[in-house]
Amino acid sequence: MDLRMSSITADILNVLADGKVHKLHEIARKVEVSRITVQRHIKSLSYRYPIETFSGGENKGGVYLDKNYIYQGLMLTNDELQVINQALAMLQNSKGIEVNKELVASLISRFTPPKSEEQVV
Repeated sequence: MDLRMSSITADILNVLADGKVHKLHEIARKVEVSRITVQRHIKSLSYRYPIETFSGGENKGGVYLDKNYIYQGLMLTNDELQVINQALAMLQNSKGIEVNKELVASLISRFTPPKSEEQVV
């Protein structure tokens, strides 16, 4: 699997990870690929992940990832990381509360999005 296909797969899983029902055209718009490409990736992903698809009915069909499945590929955005850092700093300044700084640093690095080539100096 080449890098672009891997990126599309990860992007589709990130969209589905919210547990909501999504339309193929909605996923295609978010991932910036064609609806057919999304359909092909969904078919492939459904062999490895509990992805459900349905057609017809009141909602006219959709795709979703089983809500009981925990997808580990999600990452925090920089804004989310800043909020967590601020909250931890406030906790650290509170009397009587000790925060394990190594554990916090480990969690933050684990969920930090990788830097793009533009951001690497």
